[in-house]
Amino acid sequence: MPTYFLTGANRGIGLEFVRQLSANNVNTIIAAVRSRKSDTTALKALTKEHTNVHMIECDVSSMDSIASLEFRVAEILSKTGENLNYLFNVAGINATSADTSLSIDANSLKNHMDTNVLGPAKIVETLRQYLAHGAVVMNLSSGLGSMTVATDVPKCCTYSISKAAQNMLSLHQARDLRRSQVIVICMDPGWVKTAMGGKGAMVEPEVSIHGMLEVVRELKREDSGKFYRFDGGVVPW
Repeated sequence: MPTYFLTGANRGIGLEFVRQLSANNVNTIIAAVRSRKSDTTALKALTKEHTNVHMIECDVSSMDSIASLEFRVAEILSKTGENLNYLFNVAGINATSADTSLSIDANSLKNHMDTNVLGPAKIVETLRQYLAHGAVVMNLSSGLGSMTVATDVPKCCTYSISKAAQNMLSLHQARDLRRSQVIVICMDPGWVKTAMGGKGAMVEPEVSIHGMLEVVRELKREDSGKFYRFDGGVVPW
C-alpha cells in the first residue's frame, strides 16, 4: 500500500498528482494545501470520491505551519499503519516572473527562498522519521534551475535562483539520507499548462504527471541525487 505525501495539492501539478494517484485504491494520499480558506473545491471533490485522499494544511512558507505538520501526518499514518513511501515537494512560487538580474527585489528573493528552498528542506527534516526504508523524495524543480538550460532565459531571475538553490538542497538531502537508503531527486515537470505555467506552456498536466510517476517508480538507489525531466531524461546541472 504505497503512501504519498505532497504539498501544493489543491491546484495545478499538485492536484493532477492527486487525481492520478487516487484512481488506484491501493494508494494512500496525504494532500497538503496552504490553507483550507484557499480554493480547494476540486481537491475536496476528490476526497469525497476517493476515501484514500486525506487533505491537510501546510503552508510551506511558514515555519509554524511546518512545525505542526508532524502531528497531522502522524495521525493519518497511525490509522493506516504505514510509513511514507513517496514525499513530493510540489508547492512553489514564481511571483515576480518579469524580474532580471538588474531588478531583483530583496523581499521577493526572500519569499522565493523561504517557499522554494527552506520549505522543502524543513518538510523533509520534519517528516524524516516517517520515511519508509527506500522511500523517494522528489523536489519539483524546473529547467530554469539548470545552469545549462536557463542560459538564454531573459526573465524569472529570482525564481531561477531559488530553483538552482533547491537543486543544491536536493544533493545535500541525497547525501544526508543515504544511510536510510532514501532516494532524493530533482524533477523538471516541463513547461506545464497550469495557471503558474502561463501562456506558451506546451505540456499537458496529465502527460507531465504520468511521466513523473513513471520515473519515480523506477528509481534505484544509485539514482539518488540526480536531476530528471518528466520524460525520464537527465537534466544537465
